[in-house]
Amino acid sequence: MTRAMNGSSKIYPIIFIHGAEDYLIEEEIRKLMDRTLTPQGKGFNLHLFNGAEHGSREIIQAAQTIPMFSPYRFVLVREADQMAEDEVEKFANYIQNPNASTCLALCGQSLGAWKKQQAKIEKVGKVVDYPRLKGKALVSWIKKRMEEKGKTLVEDAANYLVEVVGDHLQHLDSTLEMIFLSAGENSLIRLSDIEGIVSDIRVNTIFELTDAIGQQNLEKALGILEKVLGSKVLPFKKEETLKYDDPSPLLLSMMARQYRLIWRVKEMMVRRNSDEEMAKVLRMSPWNVKKLEDQARKFSEISLKEGILNCQKADLALKKGHSPKKLLIEKLLIDLCRPGK
Repeated sequence: MTRAMNGSSKIYPIIFIHGAEDYLIEEEIRKLMDRTLTPQGKGFNLHLFNGAEHGSREIIQAAQTIPMFSPYRFVLVREADQMAEDEVEKFANYIQNPNASTCLALCGQSLGAWKKQQAKIEKVGKVVDYPRLKGKALVSWIKKRMEEKGKTLVEDAANYLVEVVGDHLQHLDSTLEMIFLSAGENSLIRLSDIEGIVSDIRVNTIFELTDAIGQQNLEKALGILEKVLGSKVLPFKKEETLKYDDPSPLLLSMMARQYRLIWRVKEMMVRRNSDEEMAKVLRMSPWNVKKLEDQARKFSEISLKEGILNCQKADLALKKGHSPKKLLIEKLLIDLCRPGK
């Protein structure tokens, strides 16, 4: 079993991705989709299934279908580990002779009933495990992530990030992006370069903002936004002149993340998943899950989709620089917290 993807461009007809690191699993799924599908071909060749809801017959039928206007068809099965053993056994013939023009991607927290099929899958495809990153493995991931951005993060700085930010990969990745932006032309990033950045960010403050959005409390959300933007949290020195960046990219990322989390919880509530099941899937405490459930009851599915779309539009406008950043985010907050949606 492979422990991490090696970045190979080879497209396997079957790949099973499992483990506790959802962030890396989702990242790998995005890479597979980008390698197999063109933007024009997604409408014809992308199929999304859920192992807890769909049977083997319709999944196999989609996988056996020849792609249209594209060299590949991409079939994604989330929660594949939730499939019953008798349903998994029905894949045996397909695994032995898979469609070479289809990438069948199965993912879940574990292999589940697919454990018995693992050897067969590995003969034609790949099984990848993404265990929870801890200790030296987590520090190595942080340093490698910064290397991909063209900079070197020293060991003690990476350890400090874990201590202050925690081990949630999305939070770490967002923080690394801010450190990268503040580093300017410096290729080597030391502990002294990031101490002020990380300590000033106050991730808890950002969570307070996303909670206020989830509660649709516009007054509270605007107050927290003013505090965060006014703190000038990304300082860096260049030619002895103190300059400041802003936390806008992280703020937008966290707002979009909150809406995606609420949407996922709302879907699981419809499926009547227990709080313990949700906590396991989302890697959150039951207390945090209950907060998301309370927020999910205040949103319709349409309003959640619109919220995510608004975040995407704001991110695009931010990158193009069409409007002042503060005004752009304030408008987004008003849209997200507007009552009665």
